[in-house]
Amino acid sequence: MQVDINEIMNLIAKEQQLYDSLISLVDEEMKCARDGNMSALMDVLRRKQAVICDQEVLQDLWLELAALLGVSSSRETVEFWDALALKLDQKGYGQVVESIGKIRERAAKILEKEHEVQKELETRLADLRSDLLRLNDGMRAFRAYMR
Repeated sequence: MQVDINEIMNLIAKEQQLYDSLISLVDEEMKCARDGNMSALMDVLRRKQAVICDQEVLQDLWLELAALLGVSSSRETVEFWDALALKLDQKGYGQVVESIGKIRERAAKILEKEHEVQKELETRLADLRSDLLRLNDGMRAFRAYMR
């Protein structure tokens, strides 16, 4: 059985588009976090979840490809890559490896940005807690004054 390099490259292109969308959404997420716009943040998270669902569908397509290769594991295994190397010519295999490398770089970039967003949200939460504690102290002082 010959594996169609064009189908694989189409899968890769779709995955790259999804990661590009995620990068953009994580940037929006950071802006919302910095601005304290929780309503917009929730919208971004909803859109991000839709992209993640699309990624899950794409992962199922990679598993189907693995099955066609006679492999019962995911694209992240040596078994998958060994089977793919046997089915593609050297040039095609090199294209796939290079493209997947770029996808992994995108994924790492997203994880890094996600970590920054998490830090920003934690800082905002700490600030909010501090504000609430000051408000609570002010309310206690006001009640004491009113007695």
